[in-house]
This record gives sequence, C-alpha cells and structure tokens, in this order.
Amino acid sequence: MGLSALGVVFGVGAFIAACAQTEGFEKFYIQTVLGSEGALVISDRFQDSGNSILSAKPGESLLVASQQQKKYYPGIQDAYHMIDVLMTYPEVVACSPIVEGRTFLRAGFQEEGVSLQGIDLDLHLRTTDFAKQVNKGSIEDFRNDPEGCCVGQSLAERMDLHAGQDVFVLGPTNETRRFRIDLIYETGVWDFDIKNVFVHLRTAQEILHKPYFVSFMLVKLVNPDRAPEMADEFRDLLSHQADSWQARQAGNLHLFDALRLSAAIVVSMIILLSGFGIFNVLSLSVMQRVKEIAILRSMGYDRGDIAAIFLWQGVCVAVVGIVFGWSLGALLTYVISKIPVNFRGILRTDYFLVEWSIYHYLIAAVLAAVAVFIASYVPARRASRLEPVETLRGTGQ
Repeated sequence: MGLSALGVVFGVGAFIAACAQTEGFEKFYIQTVLGSEGALVISDRFQDSGNSILSAKPGESLLVASQQQKKYYPGIQDAYHMIDVLMTYPEVVACSPIVEGRTFLRAGFQEEGVSLQGIDLDLHLRTTDFAKQVNKGSIEDFRNDPEGCCVGQSLAERMDLHAGQDVFVLGPTNETRRFRIDLIYETGVWDFDIKNVFVHLRTAQEILHKPYFVSFMLVKLVNPDRAPEMADEFRDLLSHQADSWQARQAGNLHLFDALRLSAAIVVSMIILLSGFGIFNVLSLSVMQRVKEIAILRSMGYDRGDIAAIFLWQGVCVAVVGIVFGWSLGALLTYVISKIPVNFRGILRTDYFLVEWSIYHYLIAAVLAAVAVFIASYVPARRASRLEPVETLRGTGQ
C-alpha cells in the first residue's frame, strides 16, 4: 500500500510539473503576441459588392444581395479619425497606426530583406510592450532622431549589428536612405525579431511613397479574451477588416493545446498505474481477510460498514498521495524553471517557462481521487457481499 501511495505522489507531482511547463510556454507566447501585435489588428477597408435596391410596389423596396465576395481596398486612409472613434469604447485602451512595406537592410557587405514598419512612437508605447522589449540603446534617442531605426535582436545577431551603427534601407524604388540604429529590441518571438525594423511613421511613408497612408492598426483591449467579439463589432462599424489575436494565432494555439493534452495524458498514466496497484493490494487484502470479514458481519456489521473499511484505506492513500504530490509538484516546477536552455525558434528563452496555477493542483487532486476511489470501490464492494454463514461454514470445513 505504501508503494501504491508513492505512485500517487509521483503521478500528482509529475502532472503538476507537466501542466506548469506546457502552460508556461503558452502564456509566454500569448503575452508576447499581445505585447507586440495587439489584441486586434484592423487593416483593409472592404465594400459589399453587388447589393442593389429594386422597386417592388409603391411604398415598398426589395433588397437584392449578391453572393459575390467583398471588394477590398488596401490599408486605412484616415487612421487618426478611426482612432478617435475607437477610443470612445471603454474596452479600448490604445491604438497604434503602422505603415508597412518590404525593403532591404544593408550593413557593410550584408543585405537582408526586412519588413519596414513606421510607427507613431507615443501611441505604439501605449499599445504594445515595446518599452519593456528594449534590449540595447535608448527610446529617447529614437524619439529625437528622425533618421533613427530599431532592429530586432535576432536580426542584429544575424547581421552583427549594434546600437549606434549606421545602416542603409533600400526602398521599393531602389532609393537608398541612411539610418542610425538607436535601439535593439527583443520580443521573445524569433520570427518577429528577425524581420521587423521600426522607423518613424512619417519617415516610412516617405520611403514607401505612401503619404497619409496606414497599412494596419494595432488595438489594445482591457480584456484580450473579448477580442473575437470586438473584432466582429468593429468590422461592422468601420467597414474594415478586423482580426483578433486568437484568429491570427489559431495554428500555434492549437499546437500548444495538443502539447498540453499530450503531456497530461502521458503523466496521467502514472496515476492510473498507481490505481491498478491499489486495486491489487485491496483485492488481495479481501482474499486474505475473508474469515475476519465474516466474523465482523456476524457481530452486526452491515455491508456498508465492511465496504467503508476498505474505502477508508483508499481515502488514506489518496490524501497522502495528493498532499505529498502537491509538494513534489511545486518542487519539480521550481527546479524546472531554473533549468538553463537556449530555445531559438517560435519562442526565444534562456530558461524553461512555467506557469504557477492553483488549477493544476486541483485537477491533479481530482484525477488522483477518482483513480483511487475506482480502485478501492471494486474490492470494497466484493468484501461487503461476503455472506458470514457460508464463509464461516466453509472455514470450519
């Protein structure tokens, strides 16, 4: 029974540690996405095509809707007016207009294709976590430098760039313009850091030859979980495409869900195997104590009393396993969080990421309690069904 309890301890501890690890990476990725790309992205204007009003009868009208797709027009033409409208919503915290274009970044003999993004710095700082993502350099230097730029840590490592260095941006019309790297940022998502170069909004509009044009707008919400609902509302209000972070990151979120479920299933097998161990121990105990059970029944113990004896053994195992399993899970989670790694892919981190959540402990306790109860119930039910007269008569023979 002690070994079975030890199995429950390891099962509960491993379950907590596995959930903390998988959810830690997911939460870090979500926070990075929200801090870099906003809860909502508003982009191209659209217009329903093929709709017309036909006269039916005097005083009536008939609406004929075509099944054709919507007609889209790239970008946002009046971004700051749209910001004024969006800021009337209490759910909206801030908005950041961005103009984007494909360019080339040249430093020395190296050249990389990058996404040049022009930002309104003050609005961008309120909408994203850009201030927290600065790795080297100064935001104030960038604010006061119209020819300044910001590059990601991954791109800086690839091209051997450093803050204060001069680089050249080759625009879509082969126009070359000199910039100074005022800061190097790091979001934690390698794909974002390797391709995005930030400059001032007006500067980007000049290079890309898009005056008064905005490619898309980031929107920060009080509650990011409401992003799909707000996207539908803004899409109807503004006649612009609005995409929630859940829709944009659906593929990666499904991947994290699959990894979390897979890890939970694997470690749950430890609890299941412990349940089989408890079942075998209690079944053997019933077989060895047939005479004692019969004597207790003859003394006045009913079926419920006999079943309770074995069920209470299971309860004791479950309580011990859960309590010590919680302690082991907390210890494993802490140890895992201190393991140095060097992940450079969908995420960029130097340590294992963990999420401390009471729900992991509650779910592990419920799984352990259910497994132990099922393992204890069958032997307890069998013991309660033993008939004292037949058992003692058989023993006497």
